[in-house]
Amino acid sequence: MRPLPTCLLTFSVLCGCKPESKVARYEAAPDPIAAPPAAPAVPSAPAPSAPAMQAPASMKAEAAGFSAPRWAALPAGWSVGPENAMRKGTFIVPGPDGSKAELAVTVFPGNVGGIAANVNRWRGQLGLPPADEASLQASTKAMVGPDAGLRFFMKSGDGSRATDAVMVAKGGSTWFLKLNGDARAVEAAGPSFVNFMSGSKLP
Repeated sequence: MRPLPTCLLTFSVLCGCKPESKVARYEAAPDPIAAPPAAPAVPSAPAPSAPAMQAPASMKAEAAGFSAPRWAALPAGWSVGPENAMRKGTFIVPGPDGSKAELAVTVFPGNVGGIAANVNRWRGQLGLPPADEASLQASTKAMVGPDAGLRFFMKSGDGSRATDAVMVAKGGSTWFLKLNGDARAVEAAGPSFVNFMSGSKLP
């Protein structure tokens, strides 16, 4: 047998000794997906503030000159509230299940805008729309006693708060006796409110 040519032998050796090529394999982890930025917190709109009755300084000074009423004995559970320069009396009225109301007594010369203006202001404080004159007349109750007056009852749309108020015109001025607070307390105190007013005397 003939020997292989030297060039073929060299080629064969080179090919046989060449190491097998290796394929490097890399796995790249995906970049973490950034969470979208949180939407900025939108502050809740503040509840509309109750429209307050604005009395001029002259009216406040004249009201301060009125004597305090002669009050009847307080109903069971009632207590005298903190003094207030704008009021002639403040009483704390407890109700069922921890509910509570407050009776505020004020007086101003004149009619202070009239019935509709005052009742609709109280309605606004409860989030109720204004009532027309006919509706107010239909809902008005006469308050009997030493000082006759007009009584108005109203409750907020969600039923949580209520106002039971009496307006008494006397001596060219108007007295306001406003029982306001948790609806359960205001409603439960209705009979006591009437008895307390009937036994009291405005100056």
